[in-house]
Amino acid sequence: MDTIRVAVIGTGIIGQTLAARFVQAGHIVTMGTRNPQRDDLVELARRAGASLTSIEDAINSSEAVVWAINGSAMADAIPAYGQHLAGKVVIDATNNIGAPSMNSLSLITEHAPSAHAYRAFNSLGWENFANPRYGELNGDLLYTGPAGPAQAVAENLIESTGLRPIRVGDNDKAKIVDDFVALWFSLAIGQGMGRELGFKILTR
Repeated sequence: MDTIRVAVIGTGIIGQTLAARFVQAGHIVTMGTRNPQRDDLVELARRAGASLTSIEDAINSSEAVVWAINGSAMADAIPAYGQHLAGKVVIDATNNIGAPSMNSLSLITEHAPSAHAYRAFNSLGWENFANPRYGELNGDLLYTGPAGPAQAVAENLIESTGLRPIRVGDNDKAKIVDDFVALWFSLAIGQGMGRELGFKILTR
């Protein structure tokens, strides 16, 4: 895999896990936070093998940006940092539960129209990013976004976690990916199948 300079915005469990997996795959990872001087966050990034800096500096130093913050915070974050996202591969891994749209792709398009926006890393528990292996099979990750050169970057990052990328289509199909969030919660939590539940797409 080609080395990618990637910013992971967010220091929660999803951000931590993705950052660590990207580093393990050989990518250069900068974690972005509003509080880059906090000792606990500095240590968290160090354990992941990443550097820690401000959100703006993390975005500016990277070619791909993965948003892994609280979904409701995207309404403020994307307008604030949209100008820095121009021309970059931008992956929305957030879930704005209870909002009319669970994803923030329209915000990214509005405030960073030249960015290459993708919807990924939102439909599984972090456990699948840490370990996607099920016996002899690896799990799959559904995603949406434009075809073309930027797609290779998005798929590279997905493959860096060990998951197989399955493109559902352009971002007009993002709701299909978002519906898998409800399915995952219904099975993993509602039916008691556990947070390590994953998905595998099979064809003949």
